[in-house]
Amino acid sequence: MMTINSNYGIYNLYNSLYQNSMSKFSNMLGKNFMPSGNTLSSNPLSSKSLQYVTNIKSASKNLSGYLNSLSSGSAFMKKTMNSSDNDVLTVNYTGSIFNRPSQTKVKVDQLASGQVNEGAKLQANAAFGDSGAKRFAIEIDGKKTEFTVNVAAGDTNKDVQQKMADAVNKSGIGVKAAFETDSEKGTSMLKIESVGTGNDAKNKFTVSDVIGNLTAKTGVNEIKQQAQDALYRVNGGEQRSSKSNTVDIGLGMNVTFKKASAIDVTISQGTDAEYAKKAVDSLVKNYNDLYVEALKNSDDPKAEGLASRLLSVSKTYSGSLAKIGVGFDKDGKMTVDTEQFNKALDNGNVEKFFTENSGKNYGFTNQLAKIADNVSRNTSNFVTKSIFGNDLMEKFSYSGSGSLLSYNYMNTGWLFDYLY
Repeated sequence: MMTINSNYGIYNLYNSLYQNSMSKFSNMLGKNFMPSGNTLSSNPLSSKSLQYVTNIKSASKNLSGYLNSLSSGSAFMKKTMNSSDNDVLTVNYTGSIFNRPSQTKVKVDQLASGQVNEGAKLQANAAFGDSGAKRFAIEIDGKKTEFTVNVAAGDTNKDVQQKMADAVNKSGIGVKAAFETDSEKGTSMLKIESVGTGNDAKNKFTVSDVIGNLTAKTGVNEIKQQAQDALYRVNGGEQRSSKSNTVDIGLGMNVTFKKASAIDVTISQGTDAEYAKKAVDSLVKNYNDLYVEALKNSDDPKAEGLASRLLSVSKTYSGSLAKIGVGFDKDGKMTVDTEQFNKALDNGNVEKFFTENSGKNYGFTNQLAKIADNVSRNTSNFVTKSIFGNDLMEKFSYSGSGSLLSYNYMNTGWLFDYLY
């Protein structure tokens, strides 16, 4: 039950849709139609038509905002620093617009690494052969830790390698073990490596047998990669070193090395792709919300007309939209091809499309903005009065005394006459 009092429940309900257009009606409702304390039992938001106008107003308002952000170019104004080769290094820019360099060159000579011991590739399902309690040790920076592995009579090579890996990983001594298999070749291998990177004692270790021949037989006592620092150069300068592959090279640029390279990687100013893509994704979402709401209410001619206008714009500009990775599915909903969109964003075509079309009377951005603005400002024009009124009337029942009881239908109709 909703009490109609000085706050006027009907006024509050509709005011979000029609701004102040209800102020006159709410005043008349309070003075002439609804005696204080009487109640109106309703669930108006369950009305299909009212839910429709609520949703299209919200979607169109949001759509207008994102169209403006894209067409004005503000969605593309947020800049960052981009790597010319993300396979070699990536960059995270935390600096300000005032000290952002135009370009920086970085050459990665060597990645930072911890020590890696890589065992032999044994036949995975072959019997290990030597059962009983076995012990091996790992020594790091002068501290030795011993491990016991019980080898059962029927254990295979992969069983023993797995037991060794489990024992090491439970220890937390600064190394980690990985048990790897090759299903095509039927082999298995044990690998042990330091958790950290860099050329210092805590990232160096030795593996040896104490009782039995576990490390000798698995080959995990052999060093594959020595612990080493990352080596790199900035703008052709002297070689620098780092124990980590993530390095602060100055001016707010934190780079992460992925692999060594014989040539320089260029870090340059560019558009923040994620920021721009979020604006486009939001445009797509709100376009689809608006379109789907219109389709759901296609039994209303005005809602069907809204869906048709949106489809007309999408079909007219489908060719140019496809060039920036924006398309439409079989139902007419807008979609984004991420790979194609990112390429178009990188070469500036996305920004060019949205900003140039905004200045043309028949450009996509301008045409869609006109529809969105019209729906947002004149929401009641996109629902048929009689359908809306009849739909909502089914949800209302009045209890109390006064003229509204006698003229319930008339006064509700008067409300919609006023709104439209």
